[in-house]
Amino acid sequence: MVNTLIASWRSYPMWLQWVASIAVMFKLFVCGLSLGWASPYTAQFLSGDSPFPATTEEVSWISSMFQLGRIPGAILAAIGVQYLGSKKVLIGNGLAFLIFWILSIAAYSVPWLYVTRFICGAGTEAVNICYPIYLGDISSPEIRGTVMVLAMNGLAIGSMVGFTIGPYVSMRVYAYVGLVTTVIFLAMMLLLPDSPYYLARKKKFEEAEKSILAYNRKAEVDKEVKSINAFVAETQSMKFRDRLRELNLPCNRNATMNLVWFTFFAQFTGANPISVYLETISTRAMLTVISASSMPLVMTGLSILGGWLVTLFADKWQRTVMWVISNGGVGLCMTAMGLHFYLLNIGVAPNSLQWLFILSMGMSGLFYSVGTTPVPHILLGELFGASIRTLAVCICCSFGGIFGFLSIYSYQYLIDIMDEAYVYWIVAVVASLAVIYGVVMMPPTKGKSLTEIQTELIRK
Repeated sequence: MVNTLIASWRSYPMWLQWVASIAVMFKLFVCGLSLGWASPYTAQFLSGDSPFPATTEEVSWISSMFQLGRIPGAILAAIGVQYLGSKKVLIGNGLAFLIFWILSIAAYSVPWLYVTRFICGAGTEAVNICYPIYLGDISSPEIRGTVMVLAMNGLAIGSMVGFTIGPYVSMRVYAYVGLVTTVIFLAMMLLLPDSPYYLARKKKFEEAEKSILAYNRKAEVDKEVKSINAFVAETQSMKFRDRLRELNLPCNRNATMNLVWFTFFAQFTGANPISVYLETISTRAMLTVISASSMPLVMTGLSILGGWLVTLFADKWQRTVMWVISNGGVGLCMTAMGLHFYLLNIGVAPNSLQWLFILSMGMSGLFYSVGTTPVPHILLGELFGASIRTLAVCICCSFGGIFGFLSIYSYQYLIDIMDEAYVYWIVAVVASLAVIYGVVMMPPTKGKSLTEIQTELIRK
C-alpha cells in the first residue's frame, strides 16, 4: 500500500517541487520555533520566573537583537546566493541554526541571549532571501504561488509549537527540539538538486537540463533551457558597479521601492510586537477565560488555518486580492483591539470584554497569514531579473530588518507614553493605508513566468 502511494506520487511530473517546498517548510518551521521562543520566555523574564535575571530594558534588547541581526543576515545571504546559489546558502543557514541552538543550550546569562537572538535574526533573514529565490527558480508558473505559501506555513506551525511547549519546558529543552528539526531539514535539503537557473549561470548546462527534468518530468527541456539562458545571460561578466547601474534603471528602481513599501506595511501592521509580547498583552487585557499563555496558541492556530486556505487559493487569486483581504481584516482587528482597551480604561467590566479580545487577536493571526506576511515574500522571488535579484532582495530585506526593529522598539515606547488603545488604532490606520497602496501599486505576477514578468516591468 505504501509503495503504491509512493509510486503514484512520483508519477506526478512536478512531485519534486512539492518535496522542495516541504523541505523549505521544515526550515521555516525552525525559524518559527525561534520566533515562538520570544513570547513565553519574554514573559518569564518580565515576571522574574526565569533561569537567570534580566531587567526590563535587557528584555527589550533581547527582543530587538533579533531584528538587528536581520540586516547582516540579508547582506551575507545576498552575497552567498550570487556566488554559491540559493540551495547551498539554505544548507549553510541550516548549519548556522545548529550553532544557534547549541549556544541556546549553553546560555547562562543575558549576553548569551543577545548573541543567540542576533544569530537567529541573521539566519531567519537569510532564509527570507533564499527560499523565495530557490522556490521561484524551481517551481512552475501555474503552482508557484501555492508552493511558496505551502512552505510559508512552516513559520506559523513552528511558532505554534513554540507557543505550546514554551511555557512548560526549559529553554534548554526547547533548544533541543529546534536542534533535531534542523537536522531533519538538512537531511532533506542535501538530497535536492540545485536550481536550473543557478546551474545555467555557472554554465553547467547538462546539470541544468537534469535539474529541469528532476523538478518537472514533463517539461519541454529545450524551451525551458532557452528561457533560462535568456534570463541569466545578462549576469555574465557583470561587475558590482554594473549591477548598481542596472538596479537604478527606472523599471528596477520602481520595483525595488515598491517592494520596500510592501515590506514597510508588512512590518508595521502589528505582527512583530504582537508575536513578541502577546502573552504580556493578554495579561494587560485582563484575559481570564483562558490563560494568557494560551492566547498565542489561539492566534497561531488561526494563522495556520489562514496559511492553508491561502495554499488552496494562492494561484487562483491575484496578489492584490490576498493583500486587500489581509490588511483590511488586520485593520478591523486592530480597531477592535483598541476598542477593547478603551472600554477597559473607562471602567467596563473585563469579563464582558473577553470575547472581543480573543476574537480580534485570534482573527488578526488569520488575516496576517492570508496576505500581509506571504505577499512580500512571493514578490521577492518574482520582480527582479537574475543580474540584480540578490542585490534588490538584499536591499528590501535590510529595510525589513530596520522596519522590524523600529516596529518592536516603537511599540514599547508608544505603550509607555499613551493609552494602549491609541497604539492599536494607529496600527489600524497603517493597515488601511496598506490596502490603498496595494490596490494602486500591486504588480500583476500571478501565473506568469519570470521572463514574462520582467518583460512587462520593462515595458512600463
